[in-house]
Order: sequence, then structure tokens, then C-alpha cells
Amino acid sequence: MPCSKPVIPKNRPFSCGDNSRKFPYVEVWGPDGLPRRFAPGTRSSFAVDRFNKQLVDAVKPVVCVEACKDGEDPIEFGPEAELIAPCSWDLRVVQEAPFAPIAAGDKIPNGELTYLDDDGKLQKHIVYDLVRNKKVIFFGVPGAFTPTCSVKHVPGFIERAAEIKDKGIVEIVCITVNDPWVVKEWEKTYYPTTMTTTKNEDEHLKFLCDGSAKYTKALGLELDLFERGMGVRSRRYCLLIDDLFVKIANIEEGGALQMSTAKQIMEDLDSGKGY
Repeated sequence: MPCSKPVIPKNRPFSCGDNSRKFPYVEVWGPDGLPRRFAPGTRSSFAVDRFNKQLVDAVKPVVCVEACKDGEDPIEFGPEAELIAPCSWDLRVVQEAPFAPIAAGDKIPNGELTYLDDDGKLQKHIVYDLVRNKKVIFFGVPGAFTPTCSVKHVPGFIERAAEIKDKGIVEIVCITVNDPWVVKEWEKTYYPTTMTTTKNEDEHLKFLCDGSAKYTKALGLELDLFERGMGVRSRRYCLLIDDLFVKIANIEEGGALQMSTAKQIMEDLDSGKGY
């Protein structure tokens, strides 16, 4: 990423021509337009973590820093590089470019998703363990207890879960950007009792959490809802995954609910799409 308009500090600590002086710090300019100082030799990853903790409104996290000096090409510092200051570099933060949305034919990224078991203990699933050597449906929703998700999207999959599983689908997984405690309470609104006493296990969905939206971002399906006070959430989507590879990717635009429904995936399965 080029440094087209580097931010130049008003008071440079030393002159670049003064090779006899040692720099007491490296100055890093963040996307918020403010500088922070680090000791020479500080790892770039430390500076990156410092920015990420303070940029609570950043949809994309900081992943590296870039040094810009007048008349020269910028130098990018990866996470293991040491920040050094042979002269008064003007360091700026480079933010992560968004991943392209997952598409049919892509290999699903690996990751971790969490949930609370029936004893209230925090557990996790490795995505590849969920989808390896089987057909699985992932459908994503912006959030637990939100009206469209709760009244239409999830109930649609519960109502048609048995039909979908008759098509060879082993698991139907609902992924939401919420913490596991909230999602467990949401799940109870559909399944008041535990899995062992559910009348029809074929109608059961698996509710998994992507609390920090890390996996949702890896899919390229994050949704910026900061202006609505909801932070980073997920677009609505429905993916048919067959042994790590996406066969069908039905992804919604905006707040629509058409392509990612249980009705649509059943129509796709009935037509032979994805096989």
C-alpha cells in the first residue's frame, strides 16, 4: 500500500543528516492521525497490538506498519520486524484489506467457533473438523434475537431441516457474531430442552458463535453496522460445503432475506445444484 500523503510530524526529533545522534524512540502514526512512541527495537507486532486495542471502532484491524521518508519508497514492517530509527522516519499504520467474499469453488477457511454445552461450559469447534468428508450447511445471521433472524431466517431452517438432511446434509450450522452466553439463551427459545430430549433430532440446528467476527472476516462476509450501534456483524448467507469446498454460496446484499433462506437452498438441492 503506497504512502501517498505521509503525515509529517511538526517537530522532528532529530535531523536525518545528523548521523552522530541516536534516536530515543520510533514514532508511529496511526489511522486515527495521532502519533505513539516506541523504543527502538520494539517488534512491529507489539505496536500493531497497541493500535488494535485502541481502535475500537476500526472494522479492519491493523496488521503492519509502513515507514515513509520523503523521496524514497515506503518500507513495510511485518509483525516480526524490529522498529528502528536511523533517522526520523514517519511511520504510518497499514490496515488489513478485506477478504473477497467466499464463492462457489473456494476452499473454506479453517478457524474456531465457540458454544456453550448443556452444562454451561465453554467449548469450541474447529471448522475443518466440522466439514471434513461430509456435506454441511453454514448459514450466517447478523445477530441473535434480531427480528428477521429470529422470526424468519432461523425458523425457516428448523422447519425444513429434516428435508435438507434427507438430501445428504449431515449438519446445519447457524453462525452468528455474538458471545456464547447470548447465543445459548437464543437457542433455548427454539429448543427449551436439551438435545437428548428433543422430539425430532433431525430438526435440530447447531448454533455456533464467532464473537469477534474473526471467522466471518475470513469468509469475507462481515457487515459494518457501526452507525446502527451494532459494530461488526455478519451478512446473511447460506453455504453448502462438501469436504472443505464450497459448492453453493448464496449471499445476501444489505438487509435482504431471499438468497440465504432454507427455501432457496432446498430449491438448489432439488435442482441438483452443487452436485
